[in-house]
Amino acid sequence: MPLTARTPREAFHTFQDHLNGIFNKVLTQYRLRFALSGTKQEQASLVFFSPQGIPVAVPLRPSPWFLYLGLELKAVPEEKGYGLQMLKYAYRIQRTPSLQDEAEVRFEYVSRELDPSARWCRHHVQFHRDYQNVRDSFSPNKLHIPTGWVTIENVIRFLITDLGVPPLIEQREEELEKSEELTREWIGCALPK
Repeated sequence: MPLTARTPREAFHTFQDHLNGIFNKVLTQYRLRFALSGTKQEQASLVFFSPQGIPVAVPLRPSPWFLYLGLELKAVPEEKGYGLQMLKYAYRIQRTPSLQDEAEVRFEYVSRELDPSARWCRHHVQFHRDYQNVRDSFSPNKLHIPTGWVTIENVIRFLITDLGVPPLIEQREEELEKSEELTREWIGCALPK
């Protein structure tokens, strides 16, 4: 059943609590926060912030990796309140907290609503520009390699399984599956099963 809330703020807060629950149970104790935007505050960015209020990538100790998660959400009026629509996501895995530094890998999506003229694949992955100097003037960070919808839960799986980030619990797969199903219901995206 889709997420419905009485106000846009309640919808954002519910989704924020859900994501913080899965992150804090499986991967990290850092917490996502949202910042409202739009004239009616019907849009929100959900990110990890530094104590100074700057979006950052958070450390995934004891591994060398940092994770940035940035979501742009829109509260959409529905029959019984407000639901959520994903406008944009960016998941960055990098070696430093600064978003000025290039990520090793980025999973991104930008909706037509945010950028109707984009000609690259809306769901894509990009890599750090210095991957092994494959050939002269080749830079993987310029490629928008197509993907399907990338869930936050799959990024967590990638971090744990492929990059060696230690999980906080052993029963992570059950938690990730429950979270993915709830996100699929709430956001109403064409998330793969």
